[in-house]
Amino acid sequence: MKLIVSVMPRSIEEAQAIDVMRYHDADIIEWRADFLPKEAILQVAPAIFEKFAGRELVFTLRTRAEGGQIELSSEEYVQMIKEVAQLYQPDYIDFEYFSYKDVFDQMLDFPNLVLSYHNFQETPENLMEILSELTSLNPKVVKIAVMANTEQDVLDLMNFTRGFKTLNPEQEYVTISMGKVGKVSRITSDVTGSSWSFASLDEASAPGQISLSSMKKIRELLNED
Repeated sequence: MKLIVSVMPRSIEEAQAIDVMRYHDADIIEWRADFLPKEAILQVAPAIFEKFAGRELVFTLRTRAEGGQIELSSEEYVQMIKEVAQLYQPDYIDFEYFSYKDVFDQMLDFPNLVLSYHNFQETPENLMEILSELTSLNPKVVKIAVMANTEQDVLDLMNFTRGFKTLNPEQEYVTISMGKVGKVSRITSDVTGSSWSFASLDEASAPGQISLSSMKKIRELLNED
């Protein structure tokens, strides 16, 4: 599994002050641009892409409806993604598929989509259908993060991920059970077939995240012979 750490600057000054050495152990950087006012995103973008030049980077606009900090119309959402993608070519572009399904056809020219679904309340009963629909679109990555309220929620997500990965071995999956009870899902990627796990430095970007230093130790322990 690859470890992802999010950067969430709230201003150009915070972006310029990022100490990239602290992110040395991260395999991929996620820029959560939703912590900025929408008019500041393109002003801050050069600093982010310069800071992490040569690193794999995910561009994410996480909306309030899916646990983020920004509200955008379909037109604003697509336009911002297109501008950043065309100017800076991030390795991955997160797209909230079910929130912006009406404009998904405008993203078909982008081969590096992370089609995502987030539910901060529950692990929905139609999880299989959600996974199936996202998988059918053959994105670069399918990403699902759902809140675990019971141990069974966690086991269901892990089991479904394993099943879909077995049937679709070429498709990359990232699945996460959020919350305390779901922490185990963050360290079992190699078993379930999930490609990434999210870790945190100073501030977690989702409930139940484990620190980068702890995740690095866990990964080393799991990889021991």
